[in-house]
Amino acid sequence: MFFFIEFDTVKNISLKNLTFQFKRKRSLLSEKNKKKKSIGYARAIDSEISYLDEQIKYLKDEGCNIIFTELLSLDAEIKPEFNKALKALSKGDELVITKLDRAFSSRNECIRIINKLLNQDVQLRTLSGFFTSKNSPNPSSLIFNILCELDNLDNECLRERKKENVLKRRLTGNNLGGRPKISPLKESLVIRLRDEGHSYRSIRTQTGIALSTIRRVILEGEGK
Repeated sequence: MFFFIEFDTVKNISLKNLTFQFKRKRSLLSEKNKKKKSIGYARAIDSEISYLDEQIKYLKDEGCNIIFTELLSLDAEIKPEFNKALKALSKGDELVITKLDRAFSSRNECIRIINKLLNQDVQLRTLSGFFTSKNSPNPSSLIFNILCELDNLDNECLRERKKENVLKRRLTGNNLGGRPKISPLKESLVIRLRDEGHSYRSIRTQTGIALSTIRRVILEGEGK
């Protein structure tokens, strides 16, 4: 006896007049990927708009569906766009940033958010190769990577804070540090007093200029 079996596009099986319909218990990998969202976040300070544009380009190249951006200080108490990015994430999604310091200003904040994302089954990924996943095949390796990235986070945050301080000083006209500057008139006075035989301490008493500055002015004068 011969039975003719047909498979149609909706996964029905026809056996003469009997029809069986079944559903897949698991989604295909391609279907999972369609549902998964890659959400990007980029941040820079006001003076680094080009750096913000650079981050956006990298995130687009990584296939981010949505990118949240903002020009904001590292130490801002509230990051509105970052909060929007976190709220837009759902189970199975991933948050993509170029580096950890774009989103986090401290180790504590980083660990707290990573823990929150893991509990939501959301992956965090940076373009430097760091990622967190609830289903990581090697937990010890994941912990090691997190510790290394946290060290990098400290260094990057310190570097950005220095940049912001320099920018603020320039805008307000404050001293940027380094060697203290004195007027050419005072420099001439220091050199003249030294030529007259006055000691460094005597010159400091008469001019009110720091000893280190007096030494520098005299040494520079001798080198000319």
